[in-house]
Amino acid sequence: MKSLSALVLSMTFALGISARGQTPGPAPPDSPSQSAASMEYQLGPGDLLEVSVMKVEALEKTVRVSASGGITLPLVGKVHIGGLTGEEVEELLTTVIREKGLLRDPEVSVFIKEFRSQPVFVLGSVRTPGQYVVSQPLRLIDVIAMAGGIDMERAADYLQFRRRGGGEVDVPQLDQELQGGGVTRIDLRELLEKGNADLNVAVQGGDVVFVPERVTQVFYVVGEVNHPGAFELPRVEQLMLSQALAQAGGPMKTAKVGNGILVRYDESGSRQEMTVDFTDILRGKKPDLQVRANDVIFVPGSKFKTIGYGLLGTIPNTISGAVVYGARRR
Repeated sequence: MKSLSALVLSMTFALGISARGQTPGPAPPDSPSQSAASMEYQLGPGDLLEVSVMKVEALEKTVRVSASGGITLPLVGKVHIGGLTGEEVEELLTTVIREKGLLRDPEVSVFIKEFRSQPVFVLGSVRTPGQYVVSQPLRLIDVIAMAGGIDMERAADYLQFRRRGGGEVDVPQLDQELQGGGVTRIDLRELLEKGNADLNVAVQGGDVVFVPERVTQVFYVVGEVNHPGAFELPRVEQLMLSQALAQAGGPMKTAKVGNGILVRYDESGSRQEMTVDFTDILRGKKPDLQVRANDVIFVPGSKFKTIGYGLLGTIPNTISGAVVYGARRR
């Protein structure tokens, strides 16, 4: 995950984003991220608009959105535009001008000259969590950079994004199970390392970005191995049984590696026991198995002959307070 931190921190300088509570400098006008976010930006009190109608100077005006979400234009009067995007305002004004009989086929242009300052909350496992004030359209990567990037010592591999007021977040092709209760779960690796643009959603005032603290997942290797105990399961890459055995220092001379046992619990909590012949696995005669969270790998030996295999199920509870090898220090 180090590459995530480096990427986000480098973007902090590239974007020219300032510290907490301060207004960042404007992005370049031709920035793809800026223009794309502007299309989705919902107008509200404080925004400054430049409205023009082709070949009709009387309808040209620079106007600020009022506290009630309205603007007043010459010949047109007051129009409520709060919550609309710039494109939607163009469509609305086109309809109003046509209905008032001012022009038969008006060509309306709306340009957002100034964006109102809005608070966005970036919380959880980021370097400087808190409330940030923005005055331009920003996307998810931008506000992560504003918070100093991801705290790689603590962060999970995903973030939770909550839209202001519980509104829907438009994330194409995102599994429905990852959305619910107004919260959308977004994979940080897909967003930051793989550059999935669909996940880089536009951020609006009042939105909350929360990066949870990761939960250390472990597996257990016990029995006739040189270093029995609990071990941290890698966060991304797969770990195979042969590799887990190596992490535990390998089998002792008295180990019966052909009589190993893997204890696993499925999603319903049902316990499964599988025999594991490490000799055949290491020789390539049998496929290696992927290790999952809370697996118990048991390598028996002569002194374990009288131990009931049923006791293996108690191992996670009996050594839950033990040192987890490979875990990061907090």
